[in-house]
Amino acid sequence: MKPLTIGIDIGGTHLRMGAVTPEGEVLHFERTSSQRLREGDGPSHLVEAVRAYLDRHALTEQVEAVAVGIPGTVSKEKRQVFSAPYLSGFAGFDLKAKLEEGLGLPVFLDRDANFLLYSDMHRYQSEIDMSHMEMMVGLYFGSAVANAFFIHGNFYDGASGVAGEIGHNPLYGLTERDVCGNTGCAGLRCGGKYLERVIAEDFPGIPLHEIFLKKIDEPRIRQFVKDMAIPITQVANILDPDLIFIAGGVTDMPGFPWELLDKAAREHMRHPLPAETARLIFTRHSRESGVLGAGLYAFLRRGA
Repeated sequence: MKPLTIGIDIGGTHLRMGAVTPEGEVLHFERTSSQRLREGDGPSHLVEAVRAYLDRHALTEQVEAVAVGIPGTVSKEKRQVFSAPYLSGFAGFDLKAKLEEGLGLPVFLDRDANFLLYSDMHRYQSEIDMSHMEMMVGLYFGSAVANAFFIHGNFYDGASGVAGEIGHNPLYGLTERDVCGNTGCAGLRCGGKYLERVIAEDFPGIPLHEIFLKKIDEPRIRQFVKDMAIPITQVANILDPDLIFIAGGVTDMPGFPWELLDKAAREHMRHPLPAETARLIFTRHSRESGVLGAGLYAFLRRGA
């Protein structure tokens, strides 16, 4: 039987799970509500969900490992969640040990953004020669903005494991409080939550998925896109990476103005470089992207 891993992507709304092959095929993909993970003993509920999934698809004998993408910060040792606003019951203890005990399988934890970047790298490996690249970055615009760094063949975690929280860099003059507890975080202006607020205040009646199709010439919508460019510019100016993958629920929306985002990002990059050479890869994610990246990462770690 072909070996498999289980990739898990936990979001604020959905729990996504699938069996992943070494070649990068996702089998038996499922998406369910993540509400139960936010209630009571969330990790035990996750163990129950995974065990039921394995039984449902008769996968127990094939699965070698499980990888879980966490929407928050994870320790450098990849054992403990430091902060996950939507999964408070997952933080503050050895989560890896608890999940491994419950599942009887190796479990690998990491930030969900890292798994999205790993999925993008897999998707583009036949189109882009990445073998010589020193650094790749993922910037993902969903409810807020998340990012990941891949440097010299590994994810970059920083001294304490929490590198890549660009969505929590402050925007000048912004005093609103973020879900993380700080004020002025970039994610307050660069994600879908704020876009929903803009629509409610200025364009009531316009469905979220139609806002770029119908109102892209409105100053507040254009400013929203220009604000999204700020973290892109920061990454390019500070790190000058080989390439930057850009994706997410906001950029996947119909009519999203990629050209405006690209122009706004390059306008504030250092000239002539990296403004003229920054390689921005505008890509799209599917519901399976986080699951795929997690499953492939489990194979990588399993073989380490």
